[in-house]
Amino acid sequence: MKKSLIAILSVMLCVVFVFTGCNSTDDPSGQVVDNAGSDAPVFSDIEIKEGETVAETPIGAEVELFQSGVYYLEGTIYSSGEAMPVKMATDGTNVQLTATVSGISFGMLVLDDATYVIQPSNKIYTELSDALIGALGLEDTFNVAELQSIRDEEDDETAKLNQSAVTINGEPGLCTKYSYTDTYVKLYSVGDELIQVDCYDPDDTLTMQIDVTTITSQIPSDQLTLKGLTKASVTSFLSAFAGTS
Repeated sequence: MKKSLIAILSVMLCVVFVFTGCNSTDDPSGQVVDNAGSDAPVFSDIEIKEGETVAETPIGAEVELFQSGVYYLEGTIYSSGEAMPVKMATDGTNVQLTATVSGISFGMLVLDDATYVIQPSNKIYTELSDALIGALGLEDTFNVAELQSIRDEEDDETAKLNQSAVTINGEPGLCTKYSYTDTYVKLYSVGDELIQVDCYDPDDTLTMQIDVTTITSQIPSDQLTLKGLTKASVTSFLSAFAGTS
């Protein structure tokens, strides 16, 4: 399980929320009991019923692909009560996340030791530099070095694996849980198909959920690249972004 990839994704989502003005902690569905039985917002409408712990079971092909850290994924991410269609690509080193919020398409790309923000509709990008962070007022909450250090850190080889039988939308499935010192992740699958990824804090709070529509080893040519995009200054980038909102 690529723990660092989940951490990078969380940081990227924070920046997406800042740009789109969707950084709200309100949960429109209210506090309800989640699939694991703890008090947390239920983001997805996929019905999952937890079952008994089972002996270590072979994982499906798409779960194995997700674990490899080299794939292209399309789906919906739920975080802080927001539902966002997303595309995510990773080659094991570089990562790109493109989200659509309120009709606005916005992306982040970690590529060759640099971090960029992208506007696919305007075909422009700018580097996530100290100047941009200052313009957004994020000096006290975010820095580029933090994102780079997350990307470069080794995966936690001491993760504990636990598997349990589950029922997903009425079908028998498997939950593969990876526990780390500061988080845990659940991968829900039916046969070879990866259905959902749930990320939790140590206090059992569901922080992020990914409903998977498509996952493949074939990364499209327009992912993990700046080709076809024009570099913009921080001022031009922010002006163009404001014009789309």
